[in-house]
Amino acid sequence: MKKILYMGTPFLLIIVAAIVVLFLMFSMVFFVLIAQETEDDKKSPGGGVCNQSGEVFIPDIMNVMEENGGVLEPEADSFLRVANENGIDPILMIAISLQETGGGTSDALKNKNNPGGLMKAEGGLMSFGTLEEGIESMGNTLHNRIIEDGLVTIEGLGSVYAPVGAENDPNGLNEHWVPSVKEFVSDLGGLTMNCDKKSTEVIGDKAWVLPYSKNLTSVFEMRWGRQHKGIDIAGGGVKGQSIAAFQDGKVIVSELSGTVGGGLDNGKGYGYQVVIDHGDGVRTRYGHMMELGVPVGTEVKAGEEIGFVGSTGNSSGPHLHFEILIDSEAVDPLPLLEEFDLIIP
Repeated sequence: MKKILYMGTPFLLIIVAAIVVLFLMFSMVFFVLIAQETEDDKKSPGGGVCNQSGEVFIPDIMNVMEENGGVLEPEADSFLRVANENGIDPILMIAISLQETGGGTSDALKNKNNPGGLMKAEGGLMSFGTLEEGIESMGNTLHNRIIEDGLVTIEGLGSVYAPVGAENDPNGLNEHWVPSVKEFVSDLGGLTMNCDKKSTEVIGDKAWVLPYSKNLTSVFEMRWGRQHKGIDIAGGGVKGQSIAAFQDGKVIVSELSGTVGGGLDNGKGYGYQVVIDHGDGVRTRYGHMMELGVPVGTEVKAGEEIGFVGSTGNSSGPHLHFEILIDSEAVDPLPLLEEFDLIIP
């Protein structure tokens, strides 16, 4: 008996140790996923150059300034204040400054406190006593260009800041100004003013539901052992893109899924969702929205904004889940969407 116990005890210890290790590994993965989800929730609702929410998202600004701001890093508040005083977009102002100063590292910034590439009338870079003065002068200059001269687009401002083909640009570097500013704008959360939102495509009585993307990532098919009841439309990896109503109708569900409303099975997987009744037994569902969409009872027109792309519910990233239901049964949407020239996997 002693021999059996002696041989069994190490074996039991190994089993216990293995269980403990597996538990610790699972816990680490779980907390990493939770942390990642929390971090994702902190991202701006903007997408690309245009932030459709119209809000300045401070965490994005602080992250960009910390990673790419150089000397400009502690000046976020000054940019926000000066932009507000001059009635201009702080996102655009910061992006131009980051471009003009090479990410806050230029000699003009360090030696002349010039954050915007500002030039003297007689030529040469302007110099300021403090960086605060330089930011205020930049804000005033942008006010004149945007408000007074009407250069409300990045391309328009680029024609003044860095005209392509200019004699003083023999190496053709100016052609990178607009794309670089747009990249900074996107990283900062997107423009909040003078933002040319992409119009919704309307054909007949139908509208495409996600103006910024026609790229489908999943279709009406069996997936993970069950029927995927609609199509998934890529959101470009960002939240906040505008969602449009497919047809005229009335909103009958607008909620965080998990309850039953509008005569439909609203499982938790949809996250924030909107369901529209178009009449004659036709309804459409829009899932994984960033937040509550338009309220129940709202009469909407085809192409009218009803909410924003998110990643709520059973979702691995920002996208729109879109369903067409006939007599409360999901049907394949693709035959009804042929005219929209979608990109299908």
